[in-house]
Amino acid sequence: MTDGGRLRLLARTLLDLAAIATALLFLGSYFPAAVMLTPTTTSGGDMGTHYYPAFYMRHVLLPHGQVIGWCPGNYAGYPLFQFYFPLPFLLMAALSTVIPFAVAFKLITVLGLFLLPVCAYLSLRLSRVPFPGPALAALATLPFIFMEANSMWGGNIPSTLAGEFAFSLGLALAVLFIGALRRAIDGGRGKVGCGVLVALIGLSHGYTLLWAGFASLAELVSTHNWWRRVGTLVAAHGLGVLLMGFFLLQLFGYGRWTTAYNHSWPITGWREVLPPILWPAAIVTGVTTLVLLVLSVVRRTAFPRPLGTLLWAMAIALFFWVTGHSFHVVDIRFWPFIQLGLCLAAAAGLGHLLALLPGAEIWPVAGALVILPFVQSRVSFIPSWITWNYSGFEKKVTWPVFHAINEHVRGDFRDPRVVYEHSAENESLGTVRAFEDLPLFSGRSTLEGLYMQSSPSSPFVFWIQSEISKDVSCPFPDYGCSRLDLDRGIRHLRMFNVSQFILRSPVVKAAAAQNPGLVHEKTVGPFEIYRLRDNANRYVVPLELAPVLVRTKTWKEDSYRWFMRAGPDDPTPVFAKDVADDERGLFAGVVDDVRGELPRRPLGPPPVLEERMEAPDRITVTGCRPGHPVLVRISYHPRWRSLTGEKVWLAGPSFMLVVPRGERLDLVFGGGFWASAGHALTALGLLLLALGLLPFGRTLATGLGERLRTHAPEPVLALLRRSESWSVRTRRSVLGGGLGLGAVLLTSAAVVLYVPNADAVYRRAQRLYDASRFDEAAPDFREAQHLAPLSATAIHSTYFEAIIYFRQEKWRQAEKTFQRLMATFPEAPNVPEALYHVGICRLHLGDLEGARAAWEQTRASFPTTPWSKYAGDRLAEVAGRGTGG
Repeated sequence: MTDGGRLRLLARTLLDLAAIATALLFLGSYFPAAVMLTPTTTSGGDMGTHYYPAFYMRHVLLPHGQVIGWCPGNYAGYPLFQFYFPLPFLLMAALSTVIPFAVAFKLITVLGLFLLPVCAYLSLRLSRVPFPGPALAALATLPFIFMEANSMWGGNIPSTLAGEFAFSLGLALAVLFIGALRRAIDGGRGKVGCGVLVALIGLSHGYTLLWAGFASLAELVSTHNWWRRVGTLVAAHGLGVLLMGFFLLQLFGYGRWTTAYNHSWPITGWREVLPPILWPAAIVTGVTTLVLLVLSVVRRTAFPRPLGTLLWAMAIALFFWVTGHSFHVVDIRFWPFIQLGLCLAAAAGLGHLLALLPGAEIWPVAGALVILPFVQSRVSFIPSWITWNYSGFEKKVTWPVFHAINEHVRGDFRDPRVVYEHSAENESLGTVRAFEDLPLFSGRSTLEGLYMQSSPSSPFVFWIQSEISKDVSCPFPDYGCSRLDLDRGIRHLRMFNVSQFILRSPVVKAAAAQNPGLVHEKTVGPFEIYRLRDNANRYVVPLELAPVLVRTKTWKEDSYRWFMRAGPDDPTPVFAKDVADDERGLFAGVVDDVRGELPRRPLGPPPVLEERMEAPDRITVTGCRPGHPVLVRISYHPRWRSLTGEKVWLAGPSFMLVVPRGERLDLVFGGGFWASAGHALTALGLLLLALGLLPFGRTLATGLGERLRTHAPEPVLALLRRSESWSVRTRRSVLGGGLGLGAVLLTSAAVVLYVPNADAVYRRAQRLYDASRFDEAAPDFREAQHLAPLSATAIHSTYFEAIIYFRQEKWRQAEKTFQRLMATFPEAPNVPEALYHVGICRLHLGDLEGARAAWEQTRASFPTTPWSKYAGDRLAEVAGRGTGG
């Protein structure tokens, strides 16, 4: 290389480093050390409630050699990190060995943001995008990182501050993987590193793993060294899956003991997914792609492969956004890959074009001078949100109040649970979800928590929330919510062993003051703390009535139907597909439906039990009477087992029931097929990783590969020999046909698996209703009810179907539909309105006495609602009329 070449190489290296440093310094300027390095407890959005699981891993799970373990703090207990991604939390724990844990938490939550410019540069560099493309990529990530258009989808600063830091980390690693895989295929080395990257991506976030996996299939769209590409993909993904085995097998193997969240995000307009801050990237991507395509045709050269891979990756994300509901994934989570892809594709396209021009060294400087002011001019709320989050709970003016509440209820996981009223006003404490951190600040367990999909108890928890709160969150599309009803709510709180209740709104305070089931304990600022009367204050209770076996394959739905109306004095259902003859005697009866009256068989005086919980994942009960069933009011999971040999049954609502054989009962969370198999796969993966890193291991792998190639079955060898002799045209035809077949199969699967989304159908019906197209809206409202029969969508759809008939003066149909609403969802918030309208319908049908009865019932049952007043007005209007109207 000439002296001039060396100087140019040095200048470009320095410019690359300067571009990366500029991006990082610009990003870092928004995260002041005064808040990032102060050991306070991070607050804000979901971020503030990620802290407790991180703390629990560091101080409970890891000291006991566990990454996935039982956590009693939320949702009546759940297996922490079985359904959420452990890598960021492992990094926090590791970093906290040298710096305070609170600071480690803050730094790791922003790690993905700071890695993204670096990973973007390395990815394009490894993909052999010419200078200045990689440097521009580092700078081009900034519009995406600072995009304020969404705060929930993932990857940008607002999403990270809302708690999606695991996604941000996985996204950065996925971008790096695309380039590393390209390098491994071109150079024939680096498969082990790619496998490790796959594992790290998967342990960071599932959506980034899915995207990286399908994006990597772009490497198969080539006739050059096709079998090497296949081998590299198999080796990388195979090693990654093995290393993730301890997590993946439990994630899928125990999936039925989680709660699905299949939400379809409504898009209101294209600017929502392509905000103005991304327009320059979109324009540059379109222009450079078109120019390079023309150049490749004119010059008869290949289209730049790195740019093609990025376009493929965006197309994959778009496909999953369109078909996400069919594959039971949240569709909107794929838009960040498209948004970031535009930024990276713009840099790659410019890199290939600007490399053809003289003076390429000027472009990183020009890019920084354009991109940084452009991004800065579009930043508004990000700085204040960063300060709010990372200043911490302790720096909020409401901290003395929050601290005093936690001190009042202080205890540990052995004590009964504490609940609180859901309220948007709790945001002043640091996050609206502040009380989900009760296990962190007070040591006491609560019901709600962050990882709501991780437990089968979640739908029941949010039903209780709707019974004891003025405002509700009702997060699950497939499950509905109640209206405020403290009497019923207190019964359910006793079922969940709740001893204390924290209130905020004047409405609930007034109701609590009049409720004989509650005793006022303390007032702290705007909060009041009540204690439940007559709560057993135990997690293990002997049954007074024999359990009832419910034969079902849909236990969650059946249990939910039962729970909505059940109380602690009702027979306890046990859910199973069937029961052996020798076990039938344990039950008062065997039924196939929970909607009728369950059989009642008294068991006689219950034994006096003594429970001992030496650890969160172990329960010892003494004083048992052989054959007398006991209910363990902790979430069921198949990894709970009895050391004394008893069968652990799934009991309503989502608890465990055991029939002791002796005086003592020992339950422990551990073992399980999927956990053991997963650990075995990870051990194998670590062994292969060690072999791959050692020289003799690589030699062994090469020899093994040669042996497989020479000793493979003859049909396989014949196919390999035949494919090597194919012409380029034949290879392209076979490859195109194979890819086309794969696309058809995947699309067909999406079509076959597609089930209309209840929320989407409801929104369509609502638009038709708003346009007064009632005859078209009514069938859609009925379809929404059919698709999600237990959901809030079903409640609203039934109501609007009834209102359509009401507005069309189809009085009998309207009355019948309102009655169906009240019978199916007696606790629904719009039942008072429905009952009032039943009276109107009856009046028009000539049933004056029936109308009076409906309005009198409205006043008696719902005296605090506006519909009580309207019913009174109607009664006054019809006063003195005859029976016939």
